Amino acid sequence: MRRTISAVPFGVYQGESVYLYTIENIHHSKLKVLSYAATWYDFEVQVDRQPHSLVLHFDNLADYIETPYQVGKTVGRVAGRIGNATFSLNGQTYHLPPNNGRHLLHGGDHGLQTHNFRARFDPDGDTVTLTTTLASADDGFPGDLTVTISYTLKADDEVQISYYGVTTADTLFNPTCHVYFNLDGQAALINPQQLRINSTKLVHTNHEKVPTGVFYVPSPAYDFREQPTIQSQLDRLIQETGRTEYDDCYVLDHQDEPAGVLATTHGRLLINTDRNGLVIFTANSERTQSYRLGDYHALAVELQTLPDAINHHGFGDVVLRAGQPRTYVNRYQSCQNSNQ
Repeated sequence: MRRTISAVPFGVYQGESVYLYTIENIHHSKLKVLSYAATWYDFEVQVDRQPHSLVLHFDNLADYIETPYQVGKTVGRVAGRIGNATFSLNGQTYHLPPNNGRHLLHGGDHGLQTHNFRARFDPDGDTVTLTTTLASADDGFPGDLTVTISYTLKADDEVQISYYGVTTADTLFNPTCHVYFNLDGQAALINPQQLRINSTKLVHTNHEKVPTGVFYVPSPAYDFREQPTIQSQLDRLIQETGRTEYDDCYVLDHQDEPAGVLATTHGRLLINTDRNGLVIFTANSERTQSYRLGDYHALAVELQTLPDAINHHGFGDVVLRAGQPRTYVNRYQSCQNSNQ
């Protein structure tokens, strides 16, 4: 079987048609992407010769537009929070309209997650390329930023997402995909699944989830290096802190190892990035689901440069210079037990 890419309508957003693109490889795995918000819609792999979904998704555009959880969407210019919605660049201080209390979250209310991207692809290829431009007049950041996002499904069931940015003036650039995974399907709980994060320190945040500028060594409840079950860590978390959820950023230590691994009985998902941060967020983002406190149907994994990096030394470089394009790459590989 050859590779194929198809496109079908998925609704209308602000007067523009939204399309769902499907990339299928020789193993009948499928990567599905929306033009709206360059959304990662689904990743289907074969389990016992049946299609099996690994990504939380909705079956209609309205739910994507209305959800506050940014399900599958590309967020940015800058993923995460910018403290006090303020930063300085080239000696000038920028005050942006806050959208998360006093702070800016995911680039604000006019970020990439609000755009319907233009798409191009080769029907016999393995990549869908999506492009849009963020205007400085709309979001308040310096420079008009053109972002090109390429979704690729490789023959070995690896999804690659590349983020290419070019700007008319020096600006900030740190987008990511706010994808939610559940390797057992979105009707199941993620609690029994195993999670490994190759990190020995976390970003310390204040009560508003804004970084304070320091790192800290994880207590047992936050230490995922030995690939524990998510449930066992939630149990420790309740004992240590009284909290019942994760919303935390890990500092990645080794670029030559998987940043993370999510595993279940039928296989694993290997997670890699060329940046230094991995955010996890336990969530129940479907309004109709009923659940007990501490039960979760999805795990968001956001690969990015550390949040609020522009305001903290040692957090990473998110400055994109005019005329100097930059590309980031995130990778997610499905490894099914039957194929190993």
